Amino acid sequence: MPMADMLIDGAAHNQMLSFMDGNAGYNQIMMAEQDIHKTAFMCPGHIGAFEYTVMPFGLRNAGATYQRAMNSIFHDMIGHSLEVYIDDVMIKSPAEGDHISSLRKAFLRMRQHKLKMNPKKCVFGVQAGNFLGFLVHHRGIEVDKNKAKSIMEALPPRNKKELQSLLGKINFLRRFISNSAGKIQPFSSLLRLKQEETFKWEEQHQRAFQEIKDYLSNPPVLSPPKRGRPLKLYVSASEVSIGSLLVQDNKEGKEQAVYYLSRTLTEVERRYSAIERLCLASYFTAVKLRHYMLPHTIYIIAKTDLIKYMLTRPMLRGRIGKWTLALTEFTLRYVPQKAVKGQAVADFLADHPGEEIENMDSLDIANANLLTRAHVCLNNPIYSIHLTPWKLYFDGSKTDKASGAGVVLEEPLGIRHCYSFQLDFQCTNNRAEYEALIIGLEMLVELGVQSVEILGDSMLVVKQIAGEYKCLNPSLAVYLVAARNLLTEFREATWEHIPREENFAANELAQVASGIQMPEDCVQRIIKIGRKSLPSVLTRGMEIEVNSALITKDDWREPIMTYLQYPTLPSEKRVRIMATNYLMWNEDLVRKSKDEVLLRCLGKTEYMKAMGETHEGICGAHQGGRKMCWLIRRYGYFWPTMLKDCINYSKGCEACQRHGPIQQAPSVPMNPVVKPWPFRGWAMDLIGKIYPASSQQHCFIIVATDYFTKWVEAKPIKTTTSQEIITFIEEQIIQRFGIPESITTDRGSSFISRDMLDMAEAFKFKLLQSTSYYAQANGQAESSNKNFEKRSNWHDSLCSNLRP
Repeated sequence: MPMADMLIDGAAHNQMLSFMDGNAGYNQIMMAEQDIHKTAFMCPGHIGAFEYTVMPFGLRNAGATYQRAMNSIFHDMIGHSLEVYIDDVMIKSPAEGDHISSLRKAFLRMRQHKLKMNPKKCVFGVQAGNFLGFLVHHRGIEVDKNKAKSIMEALPPRNKKELQSLLGKINFLRRFISNSAGKIQPFSSLLRLKQEETFKWEEQHQRAFQEIKDYLSNPPVLSPPKRGRPLKLYVSASEVSIGSLLVQDNKEGKEQAVYYLSRTLTEVERRYSAIERLCLASYFTAVKLRHYMLPHTIYIIAKTDLIKYMLTRPMLRGRIGKWTLALTEFTLRYVPQKAVKGQAVADFLADHPGEEIENMDSLDIANANLLTRAHVCLNNPIYSIHLTPWKLYFDGSKTDKASGAGVVLEEPLGIRHCYSFQLDFQCTNNRAEYEALIIGLEMLVELGVQSVEILGDSMLVVKQIAGEYKCLNPSLAVYLVAARNLLTEFREATWEHIPREENFAANELAQVASGIQMPEDCVQRIIKIGRKSLPSVLTRGMEIEVNSALITKDDWREPIMTYLQYPTLPSEKRVRIMATNYLMWNEDLVRKSKDEVLLRCLGKTEYMKAMGETHEGICGAHQGGRKMCWLIRRYGYFWPTMLKDCINYSKGCEACQRHGPIQQAPSVPMNPVVKPWPFRGWAMDLIGKIYPASSQQHCFIIVATDYFTKWVEAKPIKTTTSQEIITFIEEQIIQRFGIPESITTDRGSSFISRDMLDMAEAFKFKLLQSTSYYAQANGQAESSNKNFEKRSNWHDSLCSNLRP
């Protein structure tokens, strides 16, 4: 089923509308032959049983079936010239002249599919009409007067059932009511009454009821959002409810309300801190209004920086982690409340006074002390924001004679201030571009500007500031760091690459400064041009350290650090999700681990050194890759591919390859010997000759291993004759475990003698031989032999080696 809110929004802002209603809509769809008998019903008396041949009303999936049919019939018109919700059809036209053609196309489609409308419920060619319970017209969406009238003329409820009916009517209009949850909160005690308790309508209930009536006497007009423009989200929270208001500026710069949203808090949620309730309000709004917020940039306007609070948590888990992860799919920017503007915003914040949030420093919330207040007759603090930024146009120029920088500062009122600077030091064209940008930013900082829009025709500079291009030139890296340090002085900063034609003024100023020469007989300049004798990075009064992430190629930390330091910059969705697991600590990027330990993130040069020290340093023990990875994490370091890198490092260690007991993998997959049950097949081999011999002159060991259970039988012997081997097989294998199906040996003379063949034939088992001069072919026997070959006192520890 389509979302009713989206259909209502699509019906607004149109000059001409027509409304139609299906004639007994469900009955126009025929029943499938195999399902007709399922609709049988019996009439009273002797009239008989009947079946529906058309889809009746009352079936569970009837609405969805009819809607699916409408979507199929008007598939290419929905969203453009037509909106349909089950049997309600609306034809819309942004221009009056297009309405006749839209109607003709819709009628032809209905005639083609034999779709009938009820003429008594059709209205054509009107400028406003009722659609899905709301009044839509070219100005926006309004409350239907009949629905508002039913509430305003209602009498105080006399029992719980009448109260529930009243609240149902109010909740239908909650999209238009600011803080509707807070307004109806006094009724919650009456809704919790048990059947035996008395329903008592008191003065507080009447005041709340009258407040709702007064509000609906002059409800706001909502305006659907326009694509391409950012949205503002005002959030507020009190001790009993949370609320939000989604607004958008129109072409004249005036705020228009899009959606009011609120709900009451549960008993558990009321114990949240004030800032956590604000975070909950943001999460609740994002879930409910996701279809509005996804295509737009959202400016969150609240008393505190919610985005920074959630991103700088040492551990993102529990409810804060859940909310942060849900908000990463949106493009969010925080804006503090600072100036009163907009009646819709004033009304919203008056209805949501919220709470004062104390201990702002402990929460590490920036700019919390910069809020300005204005008091109105309600004696409630009201906040708003003025988002019109200053514009900074910059350009640089380099010629054989000199270099120049041009800066144009444009006030919000449109007044321009032009500056031209001649650079008396050697620099490239890109450095001149950065000089112009830094000069302009320094001017704005001195003026106390808080919001700036940076516009330039140098794609390299703009993209490097935005973090889209890597800065691989060390001479430019210092300028990039200086520019980013200046950007931190602003509450809001945006940048955009523009064509040279739109940057004409700054370009001319830069070219004038780079190409002008003073004649020898000239005593005064008509054009005032400033002079800079030193680069900006050397005149800022501090030493600028260049972060290695800016000049190291393909450093995985750079996009995450850029997003955490400058969250207002454009960034990829993948980076925003990854950043929830990281934070900046003393200018270093650290990872939040599951055990609440912060791990310092390393670049390639650093983690190569860390692996070397861990594996083969002073305290290194040449561990395997997994053990190395575990140790490095325990020491407090992290990088994304550390397990893979540690395994590759340990495999490539020359000392480990020379001296370590490394199991060499075969070039082709091995074919294992499979036995279906225990003691069916044995692998047999001889160890020796062993020096020195035991006290009883034993210098050989005969070993047999079961393929299924890996059980090992061994016996010391003096000679390797066939008789010794036959005796071992009879006593150690046949008499203890039964006659096997096969015994596998190598091609030693003792194993392939005539006596051995006769014994195998007598006991009816197969005597198999492995490949000549290839011990790995009898791998099970060779694997068992290693346990004995490592023992120097084999004659004393033979029994202990056989223990499982």
